[in-house]
Amino acid sequence: MNRIFLLLSLFLILAAGVAYYFLGGFKKADVTLETTAQPIFLAGRYFEGPANSEQFGDMTREAYEIRTSGKMRGTFGNIFYNDPAKASETAKVFVGLVVDDTVSQALPKGYRYRAFAAGQRVLHARIVASYLVAPDKLYTGVKAAAKEQDLTLHNVYLEKFPTTGPVEVWAVVK
Repeated sequence: MNRIFLLLSLFLILAAGVAYYFLGGFKKADVTLETTAQPIFLAGRYFEGPANSEQFGDMTREAYEIRTSGKMRGTFGNIFYNDPAKASETAKVFVGLVVDDTVSQALPKGYRYRAFAAGQRVLHARIVASYLVAPDKLYTGVKAAAKEQDLTLHNVYLEKFPTTGPVEVWAVVK
C-alpha cells in the first residue's frame, strides 16, 4: 500500500513539474534598459483598491470581453502606479487594452485613454510564458536588473499580455 502512495506521489510531482515547464515556469525574463521611443496608448478604466477584489476581477474580465467580442482591437494591458507585489493591499492600476492610437476606434462606455509616455527610461522585460507564471518572472527579472544596474524603480509599470508572443513589462526607472 505504501508503494502505491509513493508511486502516486512521484507521478503527481512529475506531472506538476512537466506542467510548470510547459507554462514557462523554468524560463527567465529577458530584461533590457531602454528609452521609450513613442507613447503606448491604453483604453480602459482606473481602479484603486485591493487587487483580489471582485471589482478588479470584473474590470479585467470586461477588458478581455471587449477585446474578444471585437468591440475594440488591442492587447490586454495595465498600467500600475504602485508596486504590483503590494497590490493585494491597494492596487492603483489602469486596466484595459493597449491600442495603436486614440482616433481609429470608438471607446466603449466608461472607457478613457491613458498614455505611457515616450522618452522614459525603462527596464523592458519579456518572456514567452503563460500569464499564470509570467508576471512573477517578469517582476523578479526587473527587480534583479534594477539592483544589478544600481537603478531606482519609479513604481510605474506597464504590463502587456498578448494572445501570442512574449508577455512584457516596462518598469520606469530614475
